[in-house]
Amino acid sequence: MSQLKAFGDFQNWVRPSATSRAFYSPELDAFLDEIAQRIKDPKVRQLFINTFANTLDTTTYNYVREGKNHTYIITGDIEAMWLRDSTAQVWHYLPLAKSSKDIEKLLIGLIGNQARCILKDPYANAFYDEEKLGYHATDKTAMLPGVHERKWELDSLIYPLALAIEFWNMTENPEPFDATWLDSIALIISILKVQQRINGHGPYFFDRETSNPIDTLSNKGQGPTYKPTGMVASSFRASDDACTYPFNIPENLLALKTLKSLIILFNELRLTSLVEPTLELIEDISSGLDIYGLIDHPDFGTIYAYEVDGQGNYVCMDDANVPSLLSLPFLGVCDVDDEIYQATRRFILSPENPHYYAGVAGSGIGSPHTGNGTIWPISLIIQASTSNNDEEILDCLRMLVKSSAGTGLLHESFNVDDATDYTRPWFAWCNSLFGALIVRLINERPGLLERI
Repeated sequence: MSQLKAFGDFQNWVRPSATSRAFYSPELDAFLDEIAQRIKDPKVRQLFINTFANTLDTTTYNYVREGKNHTYIITGDIEAMWLRDSTAQVWHYLPLAKSSKDIEKLLIGLIGNQARCILKDPYANAFYDEEKLGYHATDKTAMLPGVHERKWELDSLIYPLALAIEFWNMTENPEPFDATWLDSIALIISILKVQQRINGHGPYFFDRETSNPIDTLSNKGQGPTYKPTGMVASSFRASDDACTYPFNIPENLLALKTLKSLIILFNELRLTSLVEPTLELIEDISSGLDIYGLIDHPDFGTIYAYEVDGQGNYVCMDDANVPSLLSLPFLGVCDVDDEIYQATRRFILSPENPHYYAGVAGSGIGSPHTGNGTIWPISLIIQASTSNNDEEILDCLRMLVKSSAGTGLLHESFNVDDATDYTRPWFAWCNSLFGALIVRLINERPGLLERI
């Protein structure tokens, strides 16, 4: 895309000048100044400013396209827009939409662009801003021009729903909810019903020539076998790795919570045509979670499974990517003090979780996506966001600051024994989460940051 700007070397990174930013907002600068004055430590202060602004500064493009307000948000060092990432990247800006018409406009443009992407291909997870085939053009699936990657991930359709709902809650502006948006919602509901796989597997398939088995699907592109549960199947996780079993519990819990909120939005907007099929999905997913979502762990008691197949098999783990089991209170699925969540949390943050790592640089949850011995700052942010213990929060913050390795930004993952060994220097989703965490801690736990 010709409008994209290159942001170059991220060593000792500082914000681009106002004229060089992808999107400039004076309201954002004023907010940053207000919060920064309340942070005493200069490293934490600069890291907050950089991370909170990173998405708008370097990844967000709002312009008129075919006569319509249009927003395209790349994920960072990959020139493509993920439905999940683009939502998470702007979530912390939603409160600013109440005072900034420019930010409100870009969010409206993003909701509209997400709707158009979903109508292009509801099974795709990431898109280009132009009609081209790119890096994954040779994947064996129904690739279309404009699609970057076509991995079916349940959360890819749930995140845009959540963004639209929260935008309405913040602004009560009906502008995004036009015929195109409503068509996309109808398609989402239809796809979720198909992917319950009650009447067969459905049309989706995916195969990729790769030496990495978690980057493609088994079974001639259909993935593992299963028995219908009422939940919605997902072929890939939020990490873009293939599911071991198709019914991902945190993704279905997020879907359930979001669909319930969608019913409220329908009622407030007086959109009745999709209420009945949405209620049917809510009932089916809720029943499936009740029957299949919990397991009895010999050491931790009743906890959530991570994935199940409806045939009695399950995966007991957590992944750093959100939605995760650790993130359930952060996502509004349950309360932090929920008994089952707390038991699950103790399991997740222990060596019993196969993707929990501890080393010289810290301890936390990683992902098969980056291999053994790597911790994801996203998981540390979520751990701090779901803790009521000041010392645990401070430990997470210290590891996060250390993991920036002097670059002024956070990254996708870092080596458990060497924070300077990291992946993806420009990963806007993680930066957005950290910036939002700092604001939350300043407002809810004043004085805590002074103890880092």
